[in-house]
Order: sequence, then C-alpha cells, then structure tokens
Amino acid sequence: MMKPKKLAALFVAFTLFSGVTALAEAPYTDLGGLKSRAAIDYLYDNQCLDFAAGKTFAPQQVLTRGDLAQLIYSVALKLPESPLVFSDALTPKANDAMAAVAAQGILKGYEDGSFHSDEPVTREEFAAVLYRYLKYCGLEEIENHQLPYGDIADVAPENRTAVEYLQRKDLMTTTDNLFRPREGMTRAAAAETIYHMMHSDADYVSHVDVESQVIRALNAEYGSMPAFFQQGTLYWDGDKLVLGFRESPRMFLKQRLKKDVSRYDVLVFRHVRFARADYDQLMTRAVNCIVSEEGVQNYVGSVPDYKNETIDVIVRRPLADTTVQKLNERIGKGVVRIHDVRTAAMRPQPASPAGETKKVDTDTNKDLSHSPLYDEATNAAVNSVIRDAMK
Repeated sequence: MMKPKKLAALFVAFTLFSGVTALAEAPYTDLGGLKSRAAIDYLYDNQCLDFAAGKTFAPQQVLTRGDLAQLIYSVALKLPESPLVFSDALTPKANDAMAAVAAQGILKGYEDGSFHSDEPVTREEFAAVLYRYLKYCGLEEIENHQLPYGDIADVAPENRTAVEYLQRKDLMTTTDNLFRPREGMTRAAAAETIYHMMHSDADYVSHVDVESQVIRALNAEYGSMPAFFQQGTLYWDGDKLVLGFRESPRMFLKQRLKKDVSRYDVLVFRHVRFARADYDQLMTRAVNCIVSEEGVQNYVGSVPDYKNETIDVIVRRPLADTTVQKLNERIGKGVVRIHDVRTAAMRPQPASPAGETKKVDTDTNKDLSHSPLYDEATNAAVNSVIRDAMK
C-alpha cells in the first residue's frame, strides 16, 4: 500500500505542476540594499530558506548547525531519507534535514543523540561542510592556483583542504586575502556562497517577480487567469516563461507585457494545441478511461506536459492493448504517455566492468524522469511514488 506521505508528495507535485506555480512574495523586510540581496532572493525563490521563516532574514546573524543542515538539505533535493532521530530537532522537517546530512557524513550529529542545532557555525566549519557536500556530489578538481590566504595557518588542519579547495573554486573569497576562519558564518555570507555554487552566472531571473508581473498583465487583458486558461497555457521552461496561445493573443497584450514585465526578454510566445482548461478535461477523460477499463488500483497519477503537449499517466502495471486503443480513440493518438511501475522495476541496471568499483549514484533510478520540463521536486515526488510502489 502506498504510504500517506508519498501520496501527499505526489498530490502536491501534481497540484503545483498542473497550474501556475504557487507564488509567494519574499517576506524579508530587513534586507534593504544588502549586497547579497540577489542571492537571498534566489534561494528564497527556490525554497531553500526554510530555516528563515517569518518576515525577517537577520542577514548578520550567525548561521547555526541546524540552519546549515536545512540549507544543505534544501539545496541537495535528493539526499536519501534517514531514520536517524535527533533529540534537539524542533520539527519533523528539521529532523529530516539533520538526519539526511548526518547519514551522508556531510554534517554529523553527536553521540548523545543531539545535533547541537543551536551551535553557531564558523567560517572554516562552513567551508568543511560545503566541501564534504561537494565531494558527495562528485566534485571536480580545480586548476586555479591562487596565493594562499594570509591566515591559512589559523585554519584547523582538518579543514585546510576544504578552505583551499573553495578558494580555488572562487567560493568564500575575500578582498583582503584573509579568510578569518574562526569568525561566525553569517546568514548573508552563507546565502551568497550557496548562490554562487548553484548559479555561477550573474544573470539571475526571479521566477516569482516575472511570473507575478505576467499574471497581472494577463488578468488585465483577459479579466482573470481562469479566463486566460480557457485560451492558453503558462509554464516555465528553464529560465524562460512560455505563454502558449491556441489563437492569437489579445491585441495589446505584448505591448502591456513590454511595459510591465521587468524581464520581457525571458518571455516566449508559442502557438499551442491545448489550453490549460483542455489539459484538465483530457486528464479527466484519461483517468476515467483507465479506471473504467482496468480498475482504480492500476491508476497512480497524471501530470500535464505543456512543453510536449502531452499527458503523462503513471500506472502500476502495463495497460492492456484494448485500453491503449480506447485512450487513443477518446483523447487522441500520441497525447497520452504511459509510465508503468512494473516496467520501471524490471529495468536492468548497467553492470560495472570487471574489477571496477561502481560509484554510488545518489540520484537513484535517474532514468525514471518523466519529462525534461518537470522541476526536480516534481520528478523526485513522482519517482518516490514509483519506487514506493515497487516495494
């Protein structure tokens, strides 16, 4: 039986993907003209700042071990779950993060069963944790020779390799060539470092800002988003926001978008076969067809793929040929793509050459991805359900 937690994850993923991404205004009121504002906005936009709930970010506050665990866990997305339980975890979500990073040796707990979650993190400790995370991800050696920090001797011997590596990678660099290893790592500095690790170029597109501006323009032209969705689609493809139209867009829409959208250059306009409302109807018809032909037990879920103009349906076992034929008749040939758990479970794993130690791939069942358009969270949720159903 599928676990409630897995079902909830799948439901959230389908809900988010089937419509416009849920928007939330960045709540922090204490950033002002902060140099690292773009980094904080980027991490908030990508849901990596769970530890900083509320309306203030406290940028100069020193990061704690608990904060750092949640930050790494949010950035990583696919760290395996761990059954570890820490006595000082304030929430189940915080414990999930601590357990995951501890299990992989990225940031370990203590023998007394606690994580010391409130303990402040120094710059060298942060460097060591980030280095271990990059090693976990399969970091590459950097041929970027620089003068060593003037205070490199003050770095603990066990952390020196990490500090030197990050310097070569242009992470945590300073203007005066002093690393200051024992100073506390502030939230702002941590955000900036993680941002540069995740997003090396400076041309950051805020999905929240651009999408909210586009939605305001669409509301003005069409009266409401439901009215627009009767005629078109709206979805992100990487850093491009795609507006799909079954017919020509309203006469003054592009003019309004040029005026109101700060990054008009990231907008893409395309002609589409289906509007958002059409996908809702197509998915309903597909589900009804599968359930009526094969029973509700075989159906897992469905997600629209706006880019490829198809519907991806996940089932537990391969559909009968008669069911596939009826899907093609009722919905259209090639519109529905079927992914079944049984075939995924039987898919052979590539064998390692004799004598070679196979590197552990942390992205388990990577080839279960369902669409290049899905974000990592959606793919992770769908794959999680498939793997759970295999058990």
